[in-house]
Amino acid sequence: MRYFTVALIATFFSFAPQAWAGYDYQLYKNHEDYGIVIFPKKYIYKELADFIVSVSFEPVESGKAVMRRGSKNENETLMMPLTVQKKHSIKKFIVIQVLSKDSMLVGIYDPEWGLTLPSSPHSIEAMRKNIPKTLNIFRGSNPQRGTRLHDQTIAYRQRLG
Repeated sequence: MRYFTVALIATFFSFAPQAWAGYDYQLYKNHEDYGIVIFPKKYIYKELADFIVSVSFEPVESGKAVMRRGSKNENETLMMPLTVQKKHSIKKFIVIQVLSKDSMLVGIYDPEWGLTLPSSPHSIEAMRKNIPKTLNIFRGSNPQRGTRLHDQTIAYRQRLG
């Protein structure tokens, strides 16, 4: 029985990378060089995309997701390739895995903390509350410099134009 279990686990891990290779990601970036990576791209629904844009993120690139570890070699999940992260100068980002329309796993990557992965799925409502809080944590001692200021500048320009 022991050999059967080992063989089963070995078989799973030999096929798993091939299954992961099929996922595409969508990378969003804001003016502060923070990112949001969502995979699988084909499961991004309108309400989720609209929310990401509403917090001042724009789609910048998509492609095949790759398995990566955190900066402290802990945890592992699919995300954008490191070359893409460097290309867009993104140091901190949020990783969202869409399971269904109202169930997503949300992780956080910060070079200082490493990769923090979720223990339970979240709804879009929970994300609406927690993503702005996470962005404020990324900002550190200046928590409101980002999203609100950027949104107010856009609104001001629209009134003038």
